[in-house]
Amino acid sequence: MHKSTLVQAFRSLSKKDIRELRKLVRSPYFNQREDVIRLFDYLVEAIGQEEEALHRERAYAFVFPGQPYDDAWMKLVMHFLLNNIRQYFALQEVEADDAGLQLHLVRALRRRGLDKLFEKEIKNLEQQQEQQPYRNVGYYYHNYQLQLERYEYDHRQRRSGRMNLQELAEELTIFYLADILRHSCTVLTARNISQEDYQLELLEEVLRYVERSPVRQSPAVAIYHQAYKALSEPEEEAYFSNLRALIEQHWQQFPPEEAKDIYLLAINYCIQRLNKGHRQYIQQAFELYRKGLERGVLLEEGALSKFTYNNVLMLAIALQEWAWAENFLEKYKAHLPERERENIYRYNLAVYFFRKPDYGQAMQLLQQVNLEDVLYSLNARSMLLRIYFELEEFDALESLLDSFRTFIARQKGLGYHKENYLNLIAVVRQMLRLPPGERKAREKLQRKVDGMAAIAEKAWLLEKLGGVEGNVGM
Repeated sequence: MHKSTLVQAFRSLSKKDIRELRKLVRSPYFNQREDVIRLFDYLVEAIGQEEEALHRERAYAFVFPGQPYDDAWMKLVMHFLLNNIRQYFALQEVEADDAGLQLHLVRALRRRGLDKLFEKEIKNLEQQQEQQPYRNVGYYYHNYQLQLERYEYDHRQRRSGRMNLQELAEELTIFYLADILRHSCTVLTARNISQEDYQLELLEEVLRYVERSPVRQSPAVAIYHQAYKALSEPEEEAYFSNLRALIEQHWQQFPPEEAKDIYLLAINYCIQRLNKGHRQYIQQAFELYRKGLERGVLLEEGALSKFTYNNVLMLAIALQEWAWAENFLEKYKAHLPERERENIYRYNLAVYFFRKPDYGQAMQLLQQVNLEDVLYSLNARSMLLRIYFELEEFDALESLLDSFRTFIARQKGLGYHKENYLNLIAVVRQMLRLPPGERKAREKLQRKVDGMAAIAEKAWLLEKLGGVEGNVGM
């Protein structure tokens, strides 16, 4: 049972979820089976214990004491409990969307012909819509749905007179334009990291319409329009400037999750430009990250991604914002995923000292790091390699090269990273065996590295091979 969908769903439940789900399972409206309640109670205690506690036979003995094990019956009870969990998940989503919940109520009142209640509730919902702070895609979608309910009600009540068809069309238009532009930005971002050629029908027509229509003044349309133009025409820097100005003006009109996505669109533009050699975008990306952190939009339920943590650090280091970077590492450590927090913190603090450079501190921290993320592990070993080389700790370096190669051989799905790091290991071995004073051998190896398309730490290797000759042999 420990690999079942039921147990996987159960493991995702928080303490609050358990409390609320217990009420649902015990409610006759949702469940009238005592065996389902007993299985729920058993799993609450068994989750987190040894694997044997989740064997079906153990659970069955608790749910049906004194009865011989019946696998078919056990599967049936598990199925019923899983259905209750599905209902709980769905209800949580519905209840989290207050406007959507109210819209369902209004629709139900209209369909039941409860006109007075309908009029009262739809007016309340219209007022709530206007008072809420967001003007994102979801806002216009709810407005469209609201106008549709109003139209369906008025159409049933009378056959003549003014209908709200104009308002309905306007809300639908803004919703559709903003949503397709948002998805177009996602497509452009996806194209940069995959070989898929995604197609969006009607996009060209949408762009032409937006550029000549007053709807482009709506925050959701305006931001995604400028984001799309910036990402699709990166050389036209005015689009990015417009995007930054719009973000600054309207970021509070988007819920945190969507505001985060918008910030990341702008940051992805900066990364594109950096990859093309435009280093002035280091400052731009850093400022976007800094403001996003200060405003809390880059946090997800209070948590900061380990990738964002590292990206922000690297930008701060590139700008030599040493004091800010150190304060950032300490301030946001508590926001890292709890299970990996100490390792992620040590790794990034090691990067900080490595770049300063303070190799002693960096080396001490890296030796304490045990990261599950393979790419982080590769980077950590790469830093240790450079430190041992710079400090002329050649015995330690030889040992690291052996263990580094073994680590790579054990990993699956490394892709191009495998060749990059194996070539790094091979070249460093050759550097260690260069005879002292052999300029020609050094220059030959330098030319070889310069011509390699796939090798990690290429700039550092070329610097070492092109620098002042020293005795790096054993």
